[in-house]
Amino acid sequence: MGQANGCCGSRWAPLAARGRGGTAAPRSSGLSDARRALLRRDALADAEPVLSADVQLTRGCKRSERRLLLLQGELVVTKLRPATAPAPGQAGSGCSRALFGQPLAALCGEDGTLPQPIQELLAVLQQEGPSTEGIFRRAASGTALRELREALDHGADVDMGSQPALLLAAILKEFLRSIPCKLLVTELYEDWMAAMQKASREEKIWELRAVAEKLPAANLLLLKRLLSLLRHIGHHAATSRMGCSNLAVCVGPNLLSPANADQLPLEAVLEVTHKEQASSVVL
Repeated sequence: MGQANGCCGSRWAPLAARGRGGTAAPRSSGLSDARRALLRRDALADAEPVLSADVQLTRGCKRSERRLLLLQGELVVTKLRPATAPAPGQAGSGCSRALFGQPLAALCGEDGTLPQPIQELLAVLQQEGPSTEGIFRRAASGTALRELREALDHGADVDMGSQPALLLAAILKEFLRSIPCKLLVTELYEDWMAAMQKASREEKIWELRAVAEKLPAANLLLLKRLLSLLRHIGHHAATSRMGCSNLAVCVGPNLLSPANADQLPLEAVLEVTHKEQASSVVL
């Protein structure tokens, strides 16, 4: 890990100054509080972090990122600024910010195209998915998944074609889970569920398409690409061992959840998951 004063161009926000044994650090005579704070900040800026962890703070649909550092026995919180675009000649994925946990519209290009890493990932899965047994169901290596996510989040130039299809399927599900308010938009949850209550299949499909038209353009674009991929894989169930129902079970819960999902009892969560899977099959 590099020097603390080079962490994402962040501003230091010490929570508390502690001396040894957890007691408050003694004040130097003749120094104002402001002067002591400046001296302390400079000392922390030159210190090597003992521990470092990036965390996400969530309030409703809004997310913010912070970095926690342990410096000389003091806990410091830094604000992570959006990543800047790679310098000329520096390899990068084309994303100018973290890929995960961001509103989809903010990641799309000015022409409305999906982020380049997601386009490349979908293209590889379109080719390799039908011949990969258990795609979207079998787990990928946890270490490989974490490393690939970090690489994509930092704008690294990742050769998607050299990655295992199971790993790409897992990272796609993680990307879908990380979209604030979900791909199908939490505010439209009741509309999706109401559409699923229609008696006939024709009415159900018509209502689901009507709700889909309410989605932001970026969400609708990714939804169409995703459903096209899943249908393609489902048509090759003989080799992928993943029919449409299996794919819905594995992918559906990542697309939508009610606003109070974390407060629902287990029985309600199971019912919600079943409805989401059913809507994925119909779509």
